[in-house]
Amino acid sequence: MTVIGEVNLVTHHQARWRFLYRGHALPGGTSILTVTDGFQWWHFQCRSEGDNMYCINGSEWSRFVQTRINAMITLYSKEDGEDFHRIRLKSGASSVQTELRYGLYSQSNQWRR
Repeated sequence: MTVIGEVNLVTHHQARWRFLYRGHALPGGTSILTVTDGFQWWHFQCRSEGDNMYCINGSEWSRFVQTRINAMITLYSKEDGEDFHRIRLKSGASSVQTELRYGLYSQSNQWRR
């Protein structure tokens, strides 16, 4: 798995996580990232800001970060045959791995792959 981005979540990340990524694992434009930890689901907004910059934000992202301040998260590219990305959360001595799935909304709110 290739690392897309890594961040230690702090208060200002509640508004957005902006990161540099030069690969091709994330879609261009605006998309919805669907995230699960096996128990809960979240829908984060992700958008390409040009010049290899991406931003993850939205109300669910804000709530997600709020309860995980000081946790380290690592976002990985998807593996062959998978339609999702993985995100690893490290909070203190524990490590929880969640799956990050993404789909693109069209204007009619139908999923495109």
